[in-house]
Amino acid sequence: MIRFLVFSDLHYDEVSDGDSRIEEILANAQKKDLDFIVSLGDLCTPIEENRRVLERFESLSIPFYNVIGNHETDKCSLSEISDFYSLNDPYYSVIYNGYKLIFLNTCYLSKEGKEEIFYKKNFKSEDTIYPVVPAEEIQWLQEELDDDMKCIIFSHHSFINDFPKRGVYNRKEICKNFVRKQVLLCLNGHDHGDDYSIADGIPYMTVNSANYAWLGTQIAGSKELQEKYSHLNGMLQYKQAMSAYIEVGESEIKICGMDGEYLSVTPDDIGLSDYRWNGVSIRPQISSHLIKI
Repeated sequence: MIRFLVFSDLHYDEVSDGDSRIEEILANAQKKDLDFIVSLGDLCTPIEENRRVLERFESLSIPFYNVIGNHETDKCSLSEISDFYSLNDPYYSVIYNGYKLIFLNTCYLSKEGKEEIFYKKNFKSEDTIYPVVPAEEIQWLQEELDDDMKCIIFSHHSFINDFPKRGVYNRKEICKNFVRKQVLLCLNGHDHGDDYSIADGIPYMTVNSANYAWLGTQIAGSKELQEKYSHLNGMLQYKQAMSAYIEVGESEIKICGMDGEYLSVTPDDIGLSDYRWNGVSIRPQISSHLIKI
């Protein structure tokens, strides 16, 4: 059995209460007998001034695993990111209590047939396809899956969200290698929302942001909303720092999410009464699930 806490998209640098959100996540972690903690990307800008972010999570004296998110690449090169997180490789696997944990890097683009790592928002340039998993990483993943160990796959971008520019573009090529009862669960962040679905017998879950729903495009599309909510910088913050506790046993997986509320402005206030954005639910929650293996 393995027990872990997972969260995503803290965006520590972007908000005034980043430190208190870290402490809330740590307080939730301390209530459980955890084997490790996972951040699904966009934790913070990977610069020296933010070493204290890692130190706080490492203070629990259990492993703290990270995947690379697109916002880590906004200002820093891949080598700088890898140095900050002490990664020998940008994608990697770990064996823990008989399970294989696979941490992917989905922050690549394809342009004119050439694959490149995200850097300084180059994925927004003309004629790019993104996000993609490069051929070299796909080959590595196939080799990792060849041993038939039960595994959990962690990534920043989704392998199930088909909303444009959100899910991994070449996901079909990748997911065809996933075998039911071997790949027990795929977890991702990035979409700042809550989603859960099963495809070919494999559960895919998008873990909500530990901080906010991002609705900048919605606000920017209306002069009235811009005038009223420009101070939000597109962020509708949750009151709670969202995280989920996951317990993986021989016969079932328990995902214990949490319910919360918006800190102030809600999607209703900006005209999204269905609480959906970018293909996922933006209700302030992480849903709970019981998965039979």
